[in-house]
Amino acid sequence: MLNSFCRAAAATVGCAALIAAGCSFLQSNAEVTPVDQQFMLTAASVGTAEVDMAELAERQGGDPAVKAYGHRLAQTHARINDELSLLAERKHVNLIHAMDPANRTLYEELTHLSGPLFDREYLLAQINMHRMGDGLYESEAQAGEDADVKAFAARNAPVGVEHLQLAQTLLAQERPSGR
Repeated sequence: MLNSFCRAAAATVGCAALIAAGCSFLQSNAEVTPVDQQFMLTAASVGTAEVDMAELAERQGGDPAVKAYGHRLAQTHARINDELSLLAERKHVNLIHAMDPANRTLYEELTHLSGPLFDREYLLAQINMHRMGDGLYESEAQAGEDADVKAFAARNAPVGVEHLQLAQTLLAQERPSGR
């Protein structure tokens, strides 16, 4: 089983690989630039991972606060994913609603955990995912080219910041038995 550091590194490498590989998924009929398409494709993949992992936290978390966090994330990211899907449809971007390989591996690893160990590993993963996701959304909000895509990113960037802060708080409150 991967330790926390290896999981964080795998998620980081996976997101970078997804961004690099995403260029092969760019669509010529899209009504947005390749930069905006890349953001949309990456956001869709990460959003899918967020919902799936949050639902897993609802089922396998040990601490009721982690379960509630998972529930909140599942609802929020499902809403964001729906909003992104509508935007992509308007802009003629075909999204791929699947986890990237690194997040899929992380998800599979988490399925084998429960209770305090799951809580700790899930929260560490959320901290790493939201740090990267926050950068993705902030970058698009500032440097994106399509006004609608930029507005979507700007509207949803604060959500990631909030989720990051919540995960950090929950991890800091973790009981010593969870370590």
